Amino acid sequence: MIKIKDLTWDPAIYPRAAKSRQTISAYAESLSINVQFPPIKIQRVFNYPDANGNKSTKAFIILDGNHRCEAFIEKGFKEIPFIEWKDHPLDYKKNKIPLLLESARCNTVHGDRLTANDKKQVARDIAAKDPECKYTEDALSEKLGVTRQTINIWISDIRARQKTNRNSIIIRLSLLGWTQGKISERVGINQQRISQITNNANFGNIGNLLSRGHNMEYIASHFQMDLALAWAIRLQKKTDQEKFKELGWGLRTWDQWNFNECDERFGDDWPGRIPAQLIAHTLYYYTKPGDLILDPMAGGGVVPDTCLLFERKCQAFDLASREDRPEIEHHHWDPKKETWPVTKKPDLIFFDPPYYTKKKKEYEQKADKDIPSISSYTRKDYMQFFKDYFTLAHKNTKPTTILAFLNADWRNFESTPAVEEKPDKSITIFDYHRLLSQTGWKTILRIECPLSSERLTGNQVQKMQDKRIIGTIGRTLLVAKKT
Repeated sequence: MIKIKDLTWDPAIYPRAAKSRQTISAYAESLSINVQFPPIKIQRVFNYPDANGNKSTKAFIILDGNHRCEAFIEKGFKEIPFIEWKDHPLDYKKNKIPLLLESARCNTVHGDRLTANDKKQVARDIAAKDPECKYTEDALSEKLGVTRQTINIWISDIRARQKTNRNSIIIRLSLLGWTQGKISERVGINQQRISQITNNANFGNIGNLLSRGHNMEYIASHFQMDLALAWAIRLQKKTDQEKFKELGWGLRTWDQWNFNECDERFGDDWPGRIPAQLIAHTLYYYTKPGDLILDPMAGGGVVPDTCLLFERKCQAFDLASREDRPEIEHHHWDPKKETWPVTKKPDLIFFDPPYYTKKKKEYEQKADKDIPSISSYTRKDYMQFFKDYFTLAHKNTKPTTILAFLNADWRNFESTPAVEEKPDKSITIFDYHRLLSQTGWKTILRIECPLSSERLTGNQVQKMQDKRIIGTIGRTLLVAKKT
């Protein structure tokens, strides 16, 4: 016997759309005349999320007998007879599908049988959680008591989508320079299969689709891939200059790169998002196809997207976890610990960090709750972070590595008249230049990449003029080499 209050009903492994009130009432009535019910089936688990979804704990999961439990409760019973599926505790996180499948199997052979719709939903739920296709149509057919053909009809769309989406991820990571071993760890399939997918990928009819009048959005949807990858495949083997032309980007020849708007095709909507055109120009002038680019704070992924386009390799990291961006690895940069997660020495570091506290709230919402963004640091700690990072980067890169550092002046923007500003309260490009020099980097070029002034309203501009406040629309790319 087990105390009913110690049992857990888990909707995630319950194979029905809902509990049946009619069945519970019928069972309760049977209990009134002392009908003996078979024991319920349970399973001990660990790594089970608590009520708040945070800490992991232990639990007794009901696999079969929810209606009986409800009937026992109605009749005032405190305990209920049980049997256990496995005689040892299971890791809940690793066994959710087997638990659901066993629960479904039990409900197909006795009691209130699963409906066809219930079985279909179980099959689709399992298929959606099983991108590696470990649970074949035959296995699902046996457990759910339906034909293999029926299972195939129920889940064929999910399997097709998984195959294409998974293949797109593999191709994206491969183009960005990930090894097959690392891709295998990321997507959960063996290296031999990854090799087959990358070697047999065929997108030869992109040109045919374009000639029929289809746009790139249609083509990306047709191949079930993201737009940036579709563009990268379309532009493969073209020169950098040909790519600029195809993308509709004018190639800037001078040291002032004006890009008022971000190209929505590349990178996600993210705090501090920068134009892909700016990154493309940096790649054009300072790298060549096949070079490795390091993006330490990748944010919305515009750097890896641009590297895809221009056939550069890329390793990207960010404090925010990004399930939708497989190429961005979770990493907290703590230069004092001297941790350097990059597998190879990069040819270029493109570093676009938060501009001190300008978007503090937005970055806090994106960052890990337990690890603060550098935008929340004090001025002293913020500056120390860059000094330590520049030192770490100098130590772990090759003599020819170039550091492209994008940032903007931070002053008492929109609040203090120009004559009253205090230099010791600001952080300017001069400070970053000084830190680079102190840590072994020599600035070889300063490229102005101004922000759009249209982000300020007419009222804001008028108030600033009345108070003699000088606003900030400047943004500078410092290009440095190692000394």
